[in-house]
Amino acid sequence: MSDEKKNEEVTEPVEEKKTEIKAKVEEKITDEKIETKEPEKKEKVEKTAKKEVKPQVEEKVEDAAPEEEKKQAVSKDEIETETDQSDVEEEKTEKKKNRMDIGNLNYYLELRTDLPEIRSGDVLKMFYRVVEGGKERIQIFEGTVIAIKNSGIAKTITVRKTSFGISIERIFPLNSKLVQKIEIIKHSRVRRAKLYYLRKLKGKAARLKELR
Repeated sequence: MSDEKKNEEVTEPVEEKKTEIKAKVEEKITDEKIETKEPEKKEKVEKTAKKEVKPQVEEKVEDAAPEEEKKQAVSKDEIETETDQSDVEEEKTEKKKNRMDIGNLNYYLELRTDLPEIRSGDVLKMFYRVVEGGKERIQIFEGTVIAIKNSGIAKTITVRKTSFGISIERIFPLNSKLVQKIEIIKHSRVRRAKLYYLRKLKGKAARLKELR
């Protein structure tokens, strides 16, 4: 009996120690798990926050860039349209002024001072404005001056040219605003003011000697 009691006394403290050691080990394991879980949670939270923030920032930047480009493109288009509209309006006003001037008699009552001195026998180019159906073009007429008539505001010249064997004469008012400009090609040697005799001549006989 004494031996059995001794054995029981020995086994009881051993079991108590085992239970204490197990409890300590479990506490350490739980502490380690808690410590490991907390940084993992923090890392997960940080990663998720970064993932959520980055795409949002990128989307905002991407959305802002095309919006700025659209605004710049819209502003450029508006500026171009405004300039085009202003140019068109200026052209319209100029055409209206020209039409009003052409229809106004006072437009022709001014002596021209920008034209060269013309004499009979001169070969020249007349740049004459022709208005047809609201459109305007410049017609060039090249020939020899066979007559100068009148004086002052009513001064006119008669220009004769031959093309393909057919002679054409045309009378131009010198002080008209329809005459854009006159270019003198050469001066000819003549002894008359009216060269009507050229109407009867043909070919080389109708040529005039150049004055040098």
